[in-house]
Amino acid sequence: MNNNSNQPGEFDAVLGGEQQNQNYGVVLGGIEGIKNRLNSEDDEVRIAALEDALKYGDVGVDLIIEELYNSSDKIHDHGICLLRKAGIKGKQALLDYDPWLVLTTFQDWRINYHVSIDDPIGRAYCVSSKYELLRLFQDPKAKYIEAIKLQEKCKKNISKTAFKYFTDPLIKARELLTNLKALLIGDYCDTWTLRYRESKINVTSIHPLIKAYPNLELLHIRGRMLEEDILKPDLILQVRNHQNNSIIPIKPLKHESLKTLIVDADGISDSNLAKVCNLNLPSLEYFELWLNRSDLSNINIDSLTPLLSGESFPNLAYLAVRQCENITEVAPAIVNSPIMENLKVLELTDGNISNGDVLLNSPAINHLHTLDVSGNRLDKNTIDQLSTLKCRVIADSQFSDRYYSVWE
Repeated sequence: MNNNSNQPGEFDAVLGGEQQNQNYGVVLGGIEGIKNRLNSEDDEVRIAALEDALKYGDVGVDLIIEELYNSSDKIHDHGICLLRKAGIKGKQALLDYDPWLVLTTFQDWRINYHVSIDDPIGRAYCVSSKYELLRLFQDPKAKYIEAIKLQEKCKKNISKTAFKYFTDPLIKARELLTNLKALLIGDYCDTWTLRYRESKINVTSIHPLIKAYPNLELLHIRGRMLEEDILKPDLILQVRNHQNNSIIPIKPLKHESLKTLIVDADGISDSNLAKVCNLNLPSLEYFELWLNRSDLSNINIDSLTPLLSGESFPNLAYLAVRQCENITEVAPAIVNSPIMENLKVLELTDGNISNGDVLLNSPAINHLHTLDVSGNRLDKNTIDQLSTLKCRVIADSQFSDRYYSVWE
């Protein structure tokens, strides 16, 4: 082993080029050398130093995080790319800096309205009928598809079958679509008319669909969730305890890969909401819940218990609850729950928050990156008070409809 501390190691840098007198060249070892190079005025030198920093574990990651807040755009963007490779610590740093750099949404895929597949990578293919979906499956490149949006413009007379028109072929194609990561399924919904468009689709069980795609990372379901059980297992078996003859409850469905779940409901029953919140989703980071399209609806707070305890979604970073009539009861339950420890974005929008006291008096709110209370008809005084919070506060369109860019 070479014990000469004056010689650079595998990850060390030498200050001074070949034309410089070697007597003046300084050997810079380890992390101190990287710190020195990060003081350079040359962006390329600093970028190279950041790449080397990644090789030094947590100490190096700390340097990249520091540069993220104090660097030019070019170095800033490169730092983001490096932190995405830096494991749990890098991901946590990005969540603290800007959660949208980490969260999985359909914005990660370009929209493609052509049924023929030209380039399946990085694109979301939009389909409006079962016929178009089957045509998509016949394409030789179908096995590479990453994202699909299935949006049916259905008539009322097929409202009970429209959802199954999509789910049945999808389940049968599970061995073909091995690369599928993102899926939207439900009725077509124009963002601008979102609040005034009642859904004509009854969402049927998504239980077999979730089981069919264990690698799915994003699932957005849209429609009416009042009449049918949306998490009914495809095969129900009653298991009894031989000692007391009681029925053993079925364990909640577990999905290891799902990172984003959007429940876009034009009405949802307490039973369905409770089942959704009781899903076992250890990787879930983003949960968005719409209770209705045009009217406010109450939430049975007991239905949220598995979610708020952190047991169902232990890694949740983003929570949105929209169109909630009893948000003044739901908000305290959320801000006083264990999930606030990891939560970075909280959206309580399009409700009727009577005042901001519960938010102003909660220390946990200041640990958020963003609090969104848009569309709650808050008065100016309350908004001014909320603006004093340490987190970023969005309070748009208190007296008019708001366009949600995250939808599409």
